[in-house]
This record gives sequence, structure tokens and C-alpha cells, in this order.
Amino acid sequence: MSEVNNNAPFLLIQKPQELIKLFEGLIDRKIREIGAQATPLPASATGESPFLSTKEVQKIFCVSRQTVNDWRKSGLLPSIKIKSRRYFIRDQVQALQQKWMSPGKQ
Repeated sequence: MSEVNNNAPFLLIQKPQELIKLFEGLIDRKIREIGAQATPLPASATGESPFLSTKEVQKIFCVSRQTVNDWRKSGLLPSIKIKSRRYFIRDQVQALQQKWMSPGKQ
């Protein structure tokens, strides 16, 4: 921190350095409180990303990009758009994969 001018005309009960230490302590305590209250994001059991790219979905189902886009447009496989890229939620992709791989669906 920068030096505090001790000759400044302030009406303080404490010296400026003591006041700065007090504020820093209050800020640190508040940050710890907020951190303790924050809910951690659920981590995937395998440590993988919860999102899949279009290419990854293509590989899983052995289909073309157009097929994945058709599934997305029809609502069969919902996606989210982050900036200019589309991502599919891993759990939803796996659920669709299990549905199609279940006995009697061949």
C-alpha cells in the first residue's frame, strides 16, 4: 500500500495506518464468510467437462454434423450456445445414448 500522510487534517480516533489495518481485517473476514457460504459447483465424477462439443457428439453417435444439428433443431438433443459455439450437456447426451442402446431398440 502507499504511504499515508500523517499530517493530513482528518478527525480520526485512530491513526490512519491502524484504520487501514482495521478495514483490511474486515474485508478479509467478509471474503472468508462469503467463501464459506458459496455452494461449490458439482464436479463430474470422472473429472470431465459437463459439456460436449458438436464434434464429440458426432463421434459418440457416429453421425454427421448435419445430423447433430437436425437433432438439436428438432429438440431431440438440447444445446446451449456460449458466444459463437454450441455445447451439449453431457448427461443429456448420455441419456439419449442409453435410450438408444437399450434392449429392443436395435
